[in-house]
Amino acid sequence: MTTVIYVFLAVGVASLGNYLSAVWASDENTYGWSLAALILVSPVVFITFGLVVRRTGLAVAAGTVDTLLTATTIVIGLIIFREWAKITPLQYAGIGLAVSGMCLMLFAGRHSA
Repeated sequence: MTTVIYVFLAVGVASLGNYLSAVWASDENTYGWSLAALILVSPVVFITFGLVVRRTGLAVAAGTVDTLLTATTIVIGLIIFREWAKITPLQYAGIGLAVSGMCLMLFAGRHSA
């Protein structure tokens, strides 16, 4: 159960980093609060990922954290940044295939996170 907590912590921190990165990229003031927050959060992303690697190994950690992070970042882009109008039907199909692949990675393996 501890591993699951570390996985969700790693995904949450990395999602925050992705969100801050997008805010910083769209901010006209490139040296504002978003850059400072991004600089503070970035090392924590790697530390939390390392905590997952310690418990599961690199392959399982990368497969689990990165797939959940991909899904979370897609949701952030679609909902918070309202990017759903910018995505074509073919891209939505690709997102669907990616989510299917993530489910296979997370639930069809021999070793669960």
